[in-house]
Amino acid sequence: MNKPIDRNARCHCGSGKKFKNCHGAVSVKPARKFPVGYVVAGIVVAAALFVAYTNFTGGTQQPGEAPPGKVWSAEHGHWHDAP
Repeated sequence: MNKPIDRNARCHCGSGKKFKNCHGAVSVKPARKFPVGYVVAGIVVAAALFVAYTNFTGGTQQPGEAPPGKVWSAEHGHWHDAP
């Protein structure tokens, strides 16, 4: 019957190292790479939806009637205090 090799015993390959540091080392799986392609694709899709939405809605149009004491700024796309 095969006896398991002690981790602190010398390695059987003759390297002179302990078994745990030579052939007994635990293999480490490489880390998964982050799916950068999916992130880039998501940003492109979000940008395309934003462009389509602003073109469809007319961008920064005045949203209805002015609240009391406010004027619409087409340049900035939001309400300002009336002078």
